[in-house]
Amino acid sequence: MNKKVWQDGLTIIYPVMLGYIPLGLACGMLLYDSGFTISAILFMSLLVFAGAAQFMTASMILMGASIPTIVLMVFFLNIRHLLMSSSMSKFFKKSSIPFILIYSHTLADEAYAINYNQFKNHEWTEYQALATNILAYLSWVVSTVIGGWIGSNWMFDITVMNYVLIALFIALLINQLVSKLVIIVGLIAGGLSVILMELLHHNIALVIAAILASLFGYWLDKDKDNQKEKVGYNK
Repeated sequence: MNKKVWQDGLTIIYPVMLGYIPLGLACGMLLYDSGFTISAILFMSLLVFAGAAQFMTASMILMGASIPTIVLMVFFLNIRHLLMSSSMSKFFKKSSIPFILIYSHTLADEAYAINYNQFKNHEWTEYQALATNILAYLSWVVSTVIGGWIGSNWMFDITVMNYVLIALFIALLINQLVSKLVIIVGLIAGGLSVILMELLHHNIALVIAAILASLFGYWLDKDKDNQKEKVGYNK
């Protein structure tokens, strides 16, 4: 990939990279407090690259959860990546398997939202998308390692960092409000999240809400296409 590709990726992903810095620092500090060494934090960020899952892992370790329970919860929390990857696959039909493996490994919610919008509304290539992913990935990895180092030397109250993650996702959601369908799906996902959290009292409720809202949005979109086909046929 040439210099321009990296510059294009940096131009659209730098706000996410800046948002990753406080989150990554907080995650690294929390992981260190839960018993991870700095090298373990590095390898976890390189191999897992899932901020919410890493926060959850640290919290579950502090609560005394077993390894199988943590692995299972990380699996369910990240199952949304199947949906994200599926929706992105149409843009990578001619890509090689090694390319897709690297892209898939570096795919995260924020990079997904930005790249999907770029593919849909702008001229965007697979290499620009990969550069975007990798830049966000490196920002997260470096931030968590620095956070672990800070946590090993100083003590901080990182409660406020929880709100940074929420603010980042709200900003990404607003950027995606480009149609009535997206707004409807977003409202349904939010409503279901609240209801299911009250019923289940577990973070898996968020995953279920996202899947149900996505399926409903898919059904609405297909029904809309069918209605258009019927109108065209009648004409």
